Amino acid sequence: MAGERADLSNMLDDIDWAGPADEYWPSHAGTRALLHGLAADDPQSITMGLSHLWAAFIEYPNVFPPAAPGVRYVLALLDLRPGDDTVIRSPSGRLRPLRAHLLTWLSAAADAVGDVHEREFVELAGYSPLEYPCSVWHTIRQLRPRMYDTAAAFLDDPHPGVRQEAIAAAVVLVRVPERPSIVSASLPRREPFWTHAPTRCAGDGRKKHSTS
Repeated sequence: MAGERADLSNMLDDIDWAGPADEYWPSHAGTRALLHGLAADDPQSITMGLSHLWAAFIEYPNVFPPAAPGVRYVLALLDLRPGDDTVIRSPSGRLRPLRAHLLTWLSAAADAVGDVHEREFVELAGYSPLEYPCSVWHTIRQLRPRMYDTAAAFLDDPHPGVRQEAIAAAVVLVRVPERPSIVSASLPRREPFWTHAPTRCAGDGRKKHSTS
């Protein structure tokens, strides 16, 4: 377990979270330190990390470029099945074990790049973020099958709150077009997610003007 957490820490350290800050992409120099807290043992660090996870990456209708490595990090963290059944309060006030909160965030990230939000983005901005080949929307959409597999792994979790969030996430992800309709039972056991290097890609499809 210590070695796996070290790999997770290295994964976090290797990501350029800040990026080129601008009016539409609020970089946060403390992102790395705050997200390290999600793998910590003290509830205060976990709560602060969870709050930052919800605040830093998605702001309707935008999905900021660091959201893609954020998804990868949460997937890697869930591979370790973090935390015990000690409940943590989310920014919205919900009390759940950490793994339940992480599943909720994955579901929100998947939904943020879904077809409904893409149509709403077009209505607000006049163009689609999917017009940009290197948009973070494409990157997260490509991760949705893995997000489903991770949620499905928690459907039989012993904690009812975790099972509830796993079901909610699986419902969002089960019919995404990137996911094969039939999965072979003979597929090999998946590797820990941090063994897969992220793909770096310039460009995005953020809303560039105000609609007010």
